[in-house]
Amino acid sequence: MDRPIKFLPAGRARLVIIFLLLTFAVMLIRDIYLQILDQSTLRQQGQMRYLRTIPLPASRGIITARNGEPLAVNVHAVTIWANPAILDKHHDQWAELSHALHLSEASFARRVASGGADYAYIERQVAPEFGTALQKLQVPGIYVQDTSRSYYPMGAVTTPLLGLVDEGHQGSAGLERGYNTWLRAHPGKELALVDGHGQIVHVAKVQKLAHFGHPLQLTINPQIQYWAYITLTRSLHHFHAKDGSAVVMNVHTGQILAMVSAPSCNPNAEGSCMDPADYTNNAVHQAFEPGSVMKPFVVAAALASHSVQPAARFNVFHPLIVDGYAITDDVRHHILNIEHILKYSSCIGASKIALKTPEQIIYNMYRSAGFGRKPDLGFVDATSGVLPNWHSWSLARHATIALGYGVSVTTLQLADAYAAFANGGYHMRPELVMGQAPVAKRIMPAWVAKKLRVWLQSVAEPGGTGILAAIEGYHVAGKTGTANMANGHGGFYGHTTNATFVGFAPGNHPQLVMAVSLRGSHFKWNFGGIEAAPVFRVTMRHALQELDVAPACHHGPTMRITIRPGQNLAEIAQQNHSSVAHLMQINQMTNPEDIDSGALLMVPTPKGGKHICRFEAPLVSRAQAEIWSEGGGGA
Repeated sequence: MDRPIKFLPAGRARLVIIFLLLTFAVMLIRDIYLQILDQSTLRQQGQMRYLRTIPLPASRGIITARNGEPLAVNVHAVTIWANPAILDKHHDQWAELSHALHLSEASFARRVASGGADYAYIERQVAPEFGTALQKLQVPGIYVQDTSRSYYPMGAVTTPLLGLVDEGHQGSAGLERGYNTWLRAHPGKELALVDGHGQIVHVAKVQKLAHFGHPLQLTINPQIQYWAYITLTRSLHHFHAKDGSAVVMNVHTGQILAMVSAPSCNPNAEGSCMDPADYTNNAVHQAFEPGSVMKPFVVAAALASHSVQPAARFNVFHPLIVDGYAITDDVRHHILNIEHILKYSSCIGASKIALKTPEQIIYNMYRSAGFGRKPDLGFVDATSGVLPNWHSWSLARHATIALGYGVSVTTLQLADAYAAFANGGYHMRPELVMGQAPVAKRIMPAWVAKKLRVWLQSVAEPGGTGILAAIEGYHVAGKTGTANMANGHGGFYGHTTNATFVGFAPGNHPQLVMAVSLRGSHFKWNFGGIEAAPVFRVTMRHALQELDVAPACHHGPTMRITIRPGQNLAEIAQQNHSSVAHLMQINQMTNPEDIDSGALLMVPTPKGGKHICRFEAPLVSRAQAEIWSEGGGGA
């Protein structure tokens, strides 16, 4: 029997139909709103999920030496970044990510939170191995971008010169900072379609082109740079100096072949170069009172102004009292000519020459030689040193500025200034970048430069304060300087010095000039002739060989030989076809027994002419070296 069919009451049926129609209408209106009225908002939401702005990497400009050898290059690296909006959904894999990046989970979390809503740097410019490890994990929201980082092939040898770059690959010190506008790269960016895992599916458009940095070629010779750094560092450690620097320059072009500083650090080593002292370029940023290396400039000013004649002689036996201050010499002499004032580094003699020369004349000579001027080499905050205006000089300042007190200079300024003695009287503008034309300006007459060039050779000969700068086969000219360090309270430290040597070679036909300074040594023999002169000798010998500068063989009536252990004057006379009396005459000897092993002796040049020069630094004891460095050697 069939059951009777029940119908809804008419009122209830209408309500159901009306509800369904209203629901359909609401859905239709919502659809129309989304499809037409809110279309742009939805498209933007979709693009935010699947369109990303991706940076386009660009490499920083490389730095090379004069021969094209790389000094600062770019090596493959990766930058790791995250999209926190995606990565937050995968917290369970953060431990694996942290382990792959050698980070703690807390450090990884801080880096993710440190960025914006969809972009946060995790690591910059790290080894590609980190990127490879991350890509194996395939965690959505973490990305590996190919990039580059700076690498310095010579390591600590060039750090103070070249400087450093920061995490953003922008120069932060040295030439990297000074030439940052030229070297820096300008990364581009592109709009790319990515999938749900963040992988690029399609590049929609390039929004900004990437521009690579420009290359920079320096005048530096890598071999000379290396030897200067090695010898400077060794001397610094041996004499317990605080810091030091050295500069080698071509006397005819002003091109800098080496500029080194110690201490230094290896920027390629992780965690290195944290102390600014390790990457400060002391050659241009550290000014100091130079001591006796300033004496030749007072002599040049006196000769050029005819305040003193070249044949002048001075009594230096008694202390010179100036404004109540006593100027003395470490070793007492009697009558000295100008050559011997320089050779023995007589403070009394130099001060007497200064007092005979008007203050303005001395000031102008210092200024024209480059002292008191900031170098335009690309080093931010390089110092100009201190050169007080001559109007403010007291009588004591007038006398002692010749001794390197009351004035502060840099190692670069010393090398630059001494080039004028070597090249015939011209100040050469220092150059560190290849392709720049030499800029020369005469600052002293040629005859004055020639006189100083000859006189300064005696400094590196027996009895001179710079004997330890002598190089076998080459004539060397130069000057030592030793000044007590200022203590910052108007006085000086008792036995802590600035030790300096500046010289050029070959002395008769100079090609290169080198300045060496070591600050803060409190070693017993902390003199310029002991600490700095050997740095010059070793570096300059290698530099001359590197540049194929031949030894200067002597073809005059006499030559110098080194006395071997056990030799006597009669034996030497027989070997050189001479007599004891003749040897005593040409060497101004009064006693034939008065010869020392390792010393130099004049002998007649063999007839028929040619021989190899054997001039070299004699074998000396520390006691002899101390006496010579203080100006007490024999004539």
